[in-house]
Amino acid sequence: MRRRLLFVALMSALVLGVWAQPGGAVNAAQGVVVSADPANFTPNVLDGKVDAFVQVGNKMIVGGKFTQVQQHDDTTTLARGNIFAFDATTGVIDSAFAPTIDGEVETLAASADGLSVYAGGSFNYVNGVKSKSLTKLDVATGARVTQFKVQTNGRVHELALKNGRLYIGGNFSTVKSVARIALASLDPTTGALGSDLSFTFAGARGGGAIQVAKLDITPDGSKLIAIGNWTTINGQELDQIAMFDLTANPVVLANWQTLRFQQQCASVFDTYMRDLDISPDGSYFVVGTTGAYRAGSLCDSASRWETGATGSGQQPTWIDYTGGDTLWSVATTGTAVYVGGHERWANNSFRGDRAGPGAVDREGIGALDPLNGMPLSWNPGRDRGVGVFGLYATPAGLWVGSDTDRIGRYEYHAKVAFFPVAGGTALPQARVGSLPGDLTSANYTGSLVKRSFDGTTLGAAVTTGTGVDWSHARAAFMVSGKLYTGWDDNQLYVRDYDGTTAGSATALDTRGLNTYNFPVSNLTGAFYDPSTGRLYYTLANDARLYWRWFEVEDNLVGADVFVASGNGDGFNWSTVRGLTMAGGRMYYATTSGNLYGIAFSGGRPTGSATQLSGPGMDGVSWQSRGLFVFAS
Repeated sequence: MRRRLLFVALMSALVLGVWAQPGGAVNAAQGVVVSADPANFTPNVLDGKVDAFVQVGNKMIVGGKFTQVQQHDDTTTLARGNIFAFDATTGVIDSAFAPTIDGEVETLAASADGLSVYAGGSFNYVNGVKSKSLTKLDVATGARVTQFKVQTNGRVHELALKNGRLYIGGNFSTVKSVARIALASLDPTTGALGSDLSFTFAGARGGGAIQVAKLDITPDGSKLIAIGNWTTINGQELDQIAMFDLTANPVVLANWQTLRFQQQCASVFDTYMRDLDISPDGSYFVVGTTGAYRAGSLCDSASRWETGATGSGQQPTWIDYTGGDTLWSVATTGTAVYVGGHERWANNSFRGDRAGPGAVDREGIGALDPLNGMPLSWNPGRDRGVGVFGLYATPAGLWVGSDTDRIGRYEYHAKVAFFPVAGGTALPQARVGSLPGDLTSANYTGSLVKRSFDGTTLGAAVTTGTGVDWSHARAAFMVSGKLYTGWDDNQLYVRDYDGTTAGSATALDTRGLNTYNFPVSNLTGAFYDPSTGRLYYTLANDARLYWRWFEVEDNLVGADVFVASGNGDGFNWSTVRGLTMAGGRMYYATTSGNLYGIAFSGGRPTGSATQLSGPGMDGVSWQSRGLFVFAS
């Protein structure tokens, strides 16, 4: 329902033509996964690459490293100096906006009044006038806004306008001849250097230069997150990533730190940080990296982090590995996390430069579920090249800037492509069983037996004749009218189930996960938690309760395995013979035929188990091959 309401709101905004560049570099919220069919109207960039987009009104401005562009329906070649503009609806190239910049434009930001645009990168002259690495241009004419005067002694990699300030990041050490290392704030009208933001970045890695490669700001303007090449900031150990508190004046470091980016990836990379993007609601951010395959590291991965977390030793909520390929860009829309680079796979945790167990083909671009980082079915594909350098989400869709010409299986869209929201797909709701409801057991005899259950009291047994021999089941769980069962042939199956009739079974493609990686035939119980996107399960003769990610949208099993309980916490789950969860409690049957309930929170069982039924209690023996609460 939340996603449907959001989608309606976004569509209403489009109808009214309302769109303004979101605060910082935060992308627009979208209610659906965008269409995998790229729009036909986008212009072509005939050489080089595209790095950045920004929309001002209905004008899309593009920056990068190129000299020639062409309208989608025309063979006329137009000269453009690393920046150009076109109509965001029709693709018609703007003839009036044609400034000449003599170097790469890496980043763009719109002014607050929508009359001008800031451009940063690696250049020396704009329209023939010296303007080192940062300029402000009139959106209508492309002329320099001469009131804005800034000089840096290095490249500007990233811009964000927020809180009445223009924040810049790069590999500079002075701004307007004043010492400012890698990060600074400016007056957005005059370019005057602010005194509110000044930090000492030190400890460049791998012989490279100190730099802020990317930055983003939360929608409420309270936090700035930056990634790049450094080891310490003001003497504090903050390898390659830091969070700043913008509510303080002067700005201070926030109480947030992680050592997960301390590890060195391949020695050819000084920093392996490539992009980050904060979610539209500001609650989390995603980091994309390069670095080559390193087991257990964050090299060549996308990882989610919680913005509201505090303290040292922070850990990612999830990690999705490419298996050794770079992710150059990230865009989060609330519904999806889009990633682009020269990746070949996602969910590829165990192999470098080849597909490992669980790996899913994703050529050059993909979409991940924000909840668990699992690949969604969206898979337009593109010629990989070096990568996607710009992902930019608006209410209308997703813009893609790259160095290649084929995308969307495989249409010609040179360096610029657009995937519209129109024709997109809403993610399915993941509904699990609630109480009071029907608690169903797949019995050893092969039948399904259900009893009404309110968490305490069980009703009379009702046998359901489905025509399926459930004695082959080893675990069962329900999500949104789908019954998933692990079978004795080591396959995980899914079928429709309405509480009475069971549809035909379809085997899930577990992408090379075998009896070693995922011993389905040894399952003794399983349930899905929709709040976390996790599949919990137990195994025969194993004391632990495990979990792994599970994507309901495309029935994809996560490659990595985690332990939730039974590893030194006093619980032993080796006797489980049926497992489910409802209403914040976990219910399980055992080899002795007893049924128990225990509180479940924070991703693990807590407290003490309470016996609810069993041979010595009410004469009922729970000899189960699978236990689940019905979910319509």
